[in-house]
Amino acid sequence: MFESVMWTYMNEEKDCLQNLLDHKETIRTAAENCADLQALYITAHGSSYNAAGAAAAFISRIAKVRVYAYTPSSFRYNASSIHAEDKEHTVVLGISQTGTSRGVLEALESAAEFKRIAVTNEKDSPIDAMCDQTLYLGCGEENSNAKTKGYSATLLTLMIFGIELAAVKGVIGTADIASYYEELQACVNAIPEVINKTVKWCEMTGYGTGMDNLYVIGNGMNFATAMEGQLKLMETQCIPTMFNDIVEFSHGMHRSLTEHSNVILLNSAEEQELTEQTVDYLRQKGIPAVMLNGTSEKEGSDVINVGFYPLTSSILTMTAALQAISAFVPEHNGMDPNRDANNDYTDFVSTRVK
Repeated sequence: MFESVMWTYMNEEKDCLQNLLDHKETIRTAAENCADLQALYITAHGSSYNAAGAAAAFISRIAKVRVYAYTPSSFRYNASSIHAEDKEHTVVLGISQTGTSRGVLEALESAAEFKRIAVTNEKDSPIDAMCDQTLYLGCGEENSNAKTKGYSATLLTLMIFGIELAAVKGVIGTADIASYYEELQACVNAIPEVINKTVKWCEMTGYGTGMDNLYVIGNGMNFATAMEGQLKLMETQCIPTMFNDIVEFSHGMHRSLTEHSNVILLNSAEEQELTEQTVDYLRQKGIPAVMLNGTSEKEGSDVINVGFYPLTSSILTMTAALQAISAFVPEHNGMDPNRDANNDYTDFVSTRVK
């Protein structure tokens, strides 16, 4: 157990995120350059897209701007609304941790008439060269199929951008800004404890033994966290995984549940009653489930409390718990979460530029 390089990267996560909180100058400058922003279009693949989806509603809510998250292909072929935007007040933001994601670069190239911002971990990368401004994640190497610290760093970068944009636009006051940063700091501080708590719970319960399918159910900002959770377990377990919104779960997906199903529910203030009712239903049916709880402390052998952080829906600590589970389960089942599994596909279809 605990042999995967993923554990090393998760142990580096707190320092990486702390560095972003301590050095916000570039993000603040980017926000200042977008003071008249009316619409933000974000394009990204995989985990980066999930981070964009989680942050989009947050940025829109606090900065009072329209924010849309698209995969690169969907941006190029379906984001027709961008052509109705005022180009002087619209920004396209592309995310690529390596800076070489072909799809993101093609999407940004198609938006050359707009101001473009890059989010990446790599200076002097193709995405860096293409954009007007770059926000660097600064999270160091992450040589793993399933990204952990890179995902959390992307999520925090976007949230800081949203706070700074709201401050520049004058739509939130100094006290509110301080409250957001105080909560983000508390979340960052809590990440190691949440990872440790999650691992201990997994060890105690033998979680994931023989797991061969998984449902991850969220809502609000944590709908995108559910997307990220299912992606992480799919990448590390190489099994079928599904995600859904808790309200949509009853519209068909619930019919596929059996006593062999595995369900992770993300409980936050949004749709809390329905989430907890669903947990009770699964208990009665004997369907294996765990609730990651981001509200006031709950008791139960199937509950992992990740802390109540209402301004950000506990999204950073929810994510940390899911990351720990995604590394624990395959190792518990005798597999390396970073093993080769059709890894040659990305080279075959050339998903990255050289």
